[in-house]
Amino acid sequence: MPSFEKYLTEVDVNKQVAIPSDFVQHLPNYEGGRTITFPVHDVSGKLWENFGYYIRKGDDYPKPVFQKDWRKYVRDKSLRPGDKIIFRVELNGDNGAPIYTIAAQKKLELLGSTIWLSEF
Repeated sequence: MPSFEKYLTEVDVNKQVAIPSDFVQHLPNYEGGRTITFPVHDVSGKLWENFGYYIRKGDDYPKPVFQKDWRKYVRDKSLRPGDKIIFRVELNGDNGAPIYTIAAQKKLELLGSTIWLSEF
């Protein structure tokens, strides 16, 4: 099951989140020039119908980023820099179609120790 984890930065929570370039092969086909939207389920069962990604053109190299419902997800989960997301692609057992899921973990500092509070 393809997946990636990412510790969020200020840019990730305030604008868009860069995703690993090699992960694009597991997302819907990118047609260039526009945002591709697709449904993403979070672990609480909520459906984010318009998660989107596009490939940002940059001086150094193109970089894929999530946007659209990404910002709503960040607000809904109250994510902050330092928190972590886990994004997975699973296959529907009935028809083999991809099912995209996302989970968040909040970073908490407690008595000098770091604790990760899962969304589960």
